[in-house]
Amino acid sequence: MGGQGMTVDRDPLMIPHRTYAAFILLAFMGVTVLGSRAGVWAAESGLMGALVPQLEARLPQWVAAWKAASPGFELRRFRLTLLKNVAEAWAQDSYPPGEMHEELRRKLYVTSPDGTLAIYPYATLSFVTRSGQTSVGIGTDGAVMLIDLAGRRAMWLGQCDLACGFHEAVWLANDRAVIAGYEIDFDDPNCPNTRSCRSIPELLLYDFAHHTVMIFQGPGVSAGPRHEYAVQRIRDKLPTVPFN
Repeated sequence: MGGQGMTVDRDPLMIPHRTYAAFILLAFMGVTVLGSRAGVWAAESGLMGALVPQLEARLPQWVAAWKAASPGFELRRFRLTLLKNVAEAWAQDSYPPGEMHEELRRKLYVTSPDGTLAIYPYATLSFVTRSGQTSVGIGTDGAVMLIDLAGRRAMWLGQCDLACGFHEAVWLANDRAVIAGYEIDFDDPNCPNTRSCRSIPELLLYDFAHHTVMIFQGPGVSAGPRHEYAVQRIRDKLPTVPFN
């Protein structure tokens, strides 16, 4: 998953980054690191395990959806596949709060605990009003936007085509957030078309204070949740708005 703004490039995780990843993860969790070798190896041994309780508590529906497709699904089986520094690129005047349909969009925003930032995990939605009736259009592409509510500016965190998608987002702190989604496993030998390919569950851990993102992926799951999960989450949040 990648896009403009805080761009995420899909380079493989390099070995020299492993130690750096341990320090970044501890910073992500709010732990002060003194640089001991023992501390690094402790972090390496449980990169995802340390966050599992928070993630299970804040993403219960997402975890349940994957477990429904694969009873053996466990967040502790996720592995770090990418660690990147990300450039901060705000577009000035890119968030006009008085824009038409903003009241509906705000119902989909995931706001930081201090109320200063918001993640819009369904940024490709289109709202149309005709004859006094507003409907929402959902395409197959996806995008996630970070919004500075006070500064009235925004930037892209990621964009996806048919090969991946975003399901939802949660905050762990004022400067740390998780975006949950999936990728299509095109290396699946039983993959003549995208519907028969396995789905790979994916978590993007953003640390906005340190301008980093870590991507964790779990084992591929046959018939795992994809675009339809995001559609249902949008329906849950906009129950009175018809889809077109």
